Amino acid sequence: MTMKLDARVPHRVASYKVTAHEDPQQGLVLSHPARRRPLSVNAAGAVIWNLCDGQRTLEEIARILMDAYPESAADIEGNVCETLLALTHYGAIEWT
Repeated sequence: MTMKLDARVPHRVASYKVTAHEDPQQGLVLSHPARRRPLSVNAAGAVIWNLCDGQRTLEEIARILMDAYPESAADIEGNVCETLLALTHYGAIEWT
């Protein structure tokens, strides 16, 4: 499944517990009482997760990251889409 950058707005599902890894550079661990296994999100995924505030579109999230990391701009669109697909599949992100 592929995703194009568009005007959809992702938001975090409030019932997920967020825990930082012992080493903050490792990212976050997302867990939910209905899920058996937590989801480990790397540092880049943690940034994307935190940008999913229900206000920013998919395009805006990618643009923020491209502006912050211009040397990686060519890869950011794909990485954002891949991360959001994984978070959606896990049930941690919903779309409006």
